[in-house]
Amino acid sequence: MRDALGETLRLVQISDCHVSSDPDATYRGRDADSGLKSLLPAVSAFGPDALLLSGDISEDASPESYRCVARRVESLGVPVLALPGNHDDPGVMRSFFPEGPWAGPLFRHQGHWLLVLLDSTERERIDGVIGVRQMKALRQGLASSPAGHVLVALHHQPVNVGSPWIDKYSLEAGERLMDLLRSDGRVRCVAWGHVHQDFRARREGMTLLGAPSTVANSRTGQEKFALDDLGPACRWLELAPDGTVDTGLLSARSETQ
Repeated sequence: MRDALGETLRLVQISDCHVSSDPDATYRGRDADSGLKSLLPAVSAFGPDALLLSGDISEDASPESYRCVARRVESLGVPVLALPGNHDDPGVMRSFFPEGPWAGPLFRHQGHWLLVLLDSTERERIDGVIGVRQMKALRQGLASSPAGHVLVALHHQPVNVGSPWIDKYSLEAGERLMDLLRSDGRVRCVAWGHVHQDFRARREGMTLLGAPSTVANSRTGQEKFALDDLGPACRWLELAPDGTVDTGLLSARSETQ
């Protein structure tokens, strides 16, 4: 991964793949595996230093679904950082994606940046939660890091994205997490999945990003999920040594948006 010598760090965030063990299964009428596969040429052309899988990689938490996704992304030949979503089973997922927040937050230093992955899932819950123990570990990990800039990734959105159908399943007490990140002073970006739409905002020096799904996305601002014509998509990020964050989308139809 770059940035060790002051170069920009390039990431691709892949989220909400919803792949099933049954190859004939569909998700919201779409073929999940085909959606992911259709994005790989654009991801490869972008040339990421690493992939960030931000949850709901599987629809049924089956070994077969994780194996399928792992084989797809391994073809890109770059490190994979993964975190679970509410459809995932962290125990099963871990055996296919070992680098993740499986025993607490994952802290990965890369040049000027610290990448932090959080597990916002809890068994039997659709919404998200980050418990006291993980919050304490996050606070301690940030305090001990010499990094100049921080990116934090999780599955559930810590702020509302303006779409009631998914905002009712956001991160519980999200402002508590945001207060912690704000107080650190080095958090430049907070990125999440779960919302099935492209969300971008700025808050007190932080870039807030919700990722689209690799299979099916909703139009923004909807009471109920309303399929848009975006098609499968994923997010690219460029993290500069000075803390600047640049981002856009990759799709099968257009390399950048």
